[in-house]
Amino acid sequence: MKRILLAEAHGPTREFIERRLGDLGFEVLAADTAAAAWERFAAARTDVAVLGADLENARWLSSRLREASPRLLLIVADKGHLGRAGGTRSVIDLHPNAYVADPTGKELAERLARLLSQSEGAREDAEAPRGVTAVLARPPTAQGEVRQGALGPVLHQLWRAGADGALLVSQRESVRRVFLLHGGAVDFDSDVRSESLGRWLVETGRITEEQYLASLDSMVSGHLSAGAAIVASGALEPGEELYGTLRSHVRAMVSRCMGLREGRWRFHPGLEFTSEVQALEIPPLAPILQGARAFLPVRHFAEALRSVQRAYPARTAEFPQLLPAMSLGTADLRVALDIDGRTTVHAFLEARPRELKETYALLWFLSLVGAVAFHPTPARTADAFPYREAAPPRRRPLPEDRAEALRQAALQILPGSYFKALGLDITAGVDEAERAYHEAATRFHPDGFAEFDLGGLEDLLAQVQDKVSAAYRVLSVDEKRKAYLTYLLARHAGETGRRRPDVDAEAEIAFKRGEVALRQRHFARAVEAFREASERCPKEPEYLAMLAFALLRDPAVDRESRHRAAVRTARRALALDPECVRALISLALAEEAQGDTTAARRHLVAALKVAPDNLVAKRALQRLNRVRR
Repeated sequence: MKRILLAEAHGPTREFIERRLGDLGFEVLAADTAAAAWERFAAARTDVAVLGADLENARWLSSRLREASPRLLLIVADKGHLGRAGGTRSVIDLHPNAYVADPTGKELAERLARLLSQSEGAREDAEAPRGVTAVLARPPTAQGEVRQGALGPVLHQLWRAGADGALLVSQRESVRRVFLLHGGAVDFDSDVRSESLGRWLVETGRITEEQYLASLDSMVSGHLSAGAAIVASGALEPGEELYGTLRSHVRAMVSRCMGLREGRWRFHPGLEFTSEVQALEIPPLAPILQGARAFLPVRHFAEALRSVQRAYPARTAEFPQLLPAMSLGTADLRVALDIDGRTTVHAFLEARPRELKETYALLWFLSLVGAVAFHPTPARTADAFPYREAAPPRRRPLPEDRAEALRQAALQILPGSYFKALGLDITAGVDEAERAYHEAATRFHPDGFAEFDLGGLEDLLAQVQDKVSAAYRVLSVDEKRKAYLTYLLARHAGETGRRRPDVDAEAEIAFKRGEVALRQRHFARAVEAFREASERCPKEPEYLAMLAFALLRDPAVDRESRHRAAVRTARRALALDPECVRALISLALAEEAQGDTTAARRHLVAALKVAPDNLVAKRALQRLNRVRR
């Protein structure tokens, strides 16, 4: 299905064109302003754009679209001039592929069909659908009407069935897509502008409008996802902060679906969407309760529980198993543990007048998911599940020297990277990350200080525990670790200028292995690692410089050959960066080994001009000067 961007300020014309193109089988992304059209294009690339000539900032929009997608088919519709010469001249600087005088006639559809048949993209329709398209092309296995609160039971049933696929909720001109794995929501997509990740972050005050606009540019120019683009704009840190934000967005948007009162829903099964959608870990049942409280009135819960007002609610045997999926907060968990089968629903609600809606919604939710059942008679004492909070034990103060040591260690971890939090090198693997995590978690876990009164240190240790846990979640997964390392290296390159901004994470890991091998005097291993780094990123002079340095000491090659190889490699590095200090030093050492002390001295002097405090260059030059005397 071809996707078309429609930017038209006149409402009736926009609706007519959208309906006409939809009937022809196109997916239409409509917008009434240039800014909104640019947002729609950034979120979902289109094959064709139809612009109204009288759209404000139309020239700006057309230039941005052309810059982002040179092959985009651009049609300008000018309903005002109706084909007169003045109309054609007024839109010629938009550089359209076609001009349509009256978009409400047949000409638009005819021009569109002709352009698509002539473009290379038209042949792609014959290919088998992939990704999300493949899932949505499959017939729905379940569907129904959307009524107030109806999506809660639907989400619960899909979770019970462990369904994989996409739940589509259509409402008038908008479509919301909830992607499910094993019955739980893992991602969300919507045609509603305010429900996009960027707009939601702006509306919740997490990023500024300027940062959002910068992220749109990154999405288009770098073909990035919304989350990656927001990280690239500097609004969010990668790793746990980004993943936490994405999880909050998906949870909030799925919850918002609970407030819909009209439309239709349908479920398309399939796993193909996983190649295009990043699966997030979200408690599968939590959005139901969150959305019910936010969008459903008390009378909805009262009507649902009307028939059991005189019954005795009690937690079921399934309640403990459902806790992870429900992810109840502390207050809700306390209320749920008070449901012991000895109080009627009416008395239970009457005892909590200040939290009536919250309690009503919780009871409705627990009964929906099967965590609570209603009985006609009260439960016996032995069958009940009373909850009594134990009095906290008295604790003695933490010794001052130990408290200060913990404080200093915590302040070393919190501002640093995830690698620093676990005390790891970037070459560390999953096993090393797991060992380091358990060691750090044990050292800083509050349970290790149960007999002490930590005072202000308790919050600090909790922050350290969160940082260590976040570090483990990122560094224990290969894809997340590489993405995080790529971000760190790009930031380091921008701050220091010592690396190319597009540095390859695998190359930097190999480079680090080479440095470790050099310190351990495993020169053959160092040569292998530096060669791998330079092959992965051949335009990085630092890699070639260290390869040249390692070649000088490689015992696997005869003396003369390794000296020649070191000279060639160092000169390759200098061709990329004439002021690369390591390359100058490596070349000087190789020339000294070949007996050319004059050239070696010249290159060492050049290295000291760039880095006057470099100890290696100073010592090598002092040695040459002693030999000369």
